[in-house]
Amino acid sequence: MSGVVRSGLAPDSAWPAPSRRCDVLVVGGGPGGLIAARELMTRDRGLSVILLERDRAIGAPVRCGEGVGSGGLSEFIDPTNAPWVSRRITKVIFWAPDGTEVRVAEGDVGYVLDRTRFEPALATEAGLAGAEILIGTEATALRRDGDGWLVAVRGAGREYVIRARLLIAADGVDGMVARWAGLDTRVPSRDMESCAQYLMTNVNVDQDAIYLHFGDNVAPGGYAWVFPKGGDSANIGLGVVALHAGGRNARAWLDQYTQNYFPTGIRVSYTVGGVIVHPTIKRSVTDGLITVGDAAHMINPLSGGGIVNAMKAGRLAAEVGVAALAARDVSAGKLQRYHDAWMSLLGDDHIRFHKLKDALSKFDDKFFDNLARTVNGIAYEKRTLKRIFGSALMHHPTLLPVVAKYFV
Repeated sequence: MSGVVRSGLAPDSAWPAPSRRCDVLVVGGGPGGLIAARELMTRDRGLSVILLERDRAIGAPVRCGEGVGSGGLSEFIDPTNAPWVSRRITKVIFWAPDGTEVRVAEGDVGYVLDRTRFEPALATEAGLAGAEILIGTEATALRRDGDGWLVAVRGAGREYVIRARLLIAADGVDGMVARWAGLDTRVPSRDMESCAQYLMTNVNVDQDAIYLHFGDNVAPGGYAWVFPKGGDSANIGLGVVALHAGGRNARAWLDQYTQNYFPTGIRVSYTVGGVIVHPTIKRSVTDGLITVGDAAHMINPLSGGGIVNAMKAGRLAAEVGVAALAARDVSAGKLQRYHDAWMSLLGDDHIRFHKLKDALSKFDDKFFDNLARTVNGIAYEKRTLKRIFGSALMHHPTLLPVVAKYFV
């Protein structure tokens, strides 16, 4: 099997000899790739692991709201008094389209991270474990070479080839490594959200809460979010589905949103990007390759959250990869255990969430306004997701076939 040739390299038969060799090459320095590198070395210190990050800095630019659940995060790294935590979150507040406020959770909800510090902390742990991290370095092509991969690499002003026994593709939403290896990573247009976010100051919100705002006039097909960063600052962003966005891009919707709801806020920085709200790709492995995190569409289709998911996938990739390398068998059949384990862990849930997202998308703003008022009639301490969807079912029994599979 041959990969796609890029960067003016010669045809497969004339590739230069590899100048470097390793057991595992991890492509992508986000949370999934970094956890994979750390866990590989922790499980087998005899391995040689190289991680490539195409950007010039680990953790930058920031391309997400930086929110993460406390339970999942704590599986991998201790957030107590960590410098990479911007805020500890104890509340979740929903805003209905008409502005009705619904408080759904209170307690140890999660954290808003500073990813410019968070990923470097993970990189430090991976490096101390023995992984080699190359920044400003990208994979530009690959092809199969016996029982390994040849990967064309560009970085530090030169191009060269690395031979790896196992590849871990953790190169994000726009990653190409899995596609070059023959996996189908296409996304239906209805399942790709365009996102934009401002870091704003002079924002008056509860700094212990995250806010999620829904409505066709707010973020058609998606939602807006406010994630506090401490002091008077917050990440304020939204995601929209292009098919419903009326020809306007996410930043135009965000400009309107911030003008309407945070007119005194001061924009300090912004980021734009895409979020895949589609279930995990059908095949996340092939001979000598495992796909991790956003590159494999391992994002919660309802929330758009993917940080902890990627970390869980990275850990699982390391577990399966170490066993396969030890057995000298990195065939797709051997690596299939990764895909099967992921589907049992979260992938099957994401299929259900995707169906639920589709069902909810058929309802108008009036439905969500009425639902918000109904939920506010439930005692605060009893406002669980199960009760909220139970209230939704009373108004729209057509949701039952979808909701029953997960919440009942």
